[in-house]
Amino acid sequence: MRKTALTLAIAALTAAAACKKTGENEFQVQTPDVDVKTDTSTIRTPDVDIVKDTATVTVPKVDVRKDSAKVVVPKVKVTKP
Repeated sequence: MRKTALTLAIAALTAAAACKKTGENEFQVQTPDVDVKTDTSTIRTPDVDIVKDTATVTVPKVDVRKDSAKVVVPKVKVTKP
C-alpha cells in the first residue's frame, strides 16, 4: 500500500513538472517516448465566457401581522445598606 502511494505521488509530481504554460490558454506538455526520450506536445484549453443571467422565481406571499401581548415584568428595588 505504501509503495503504491509513493509511486502515485512521484508520478503526480513528475506530471506536474512536465507541464509549462506557453501562452493564453496554451500549455506545453512533455511526455515520455518509447526510446526513453521526451516528446513535446502543445495542448489548447477551451475559452470560458461567464455571462450573468437573471431568473424570475415565484415566491409565496406571506401575511405578517403584528401581534401585541402584555408581559408582566417584575420591578426590582435595590436598597444600599
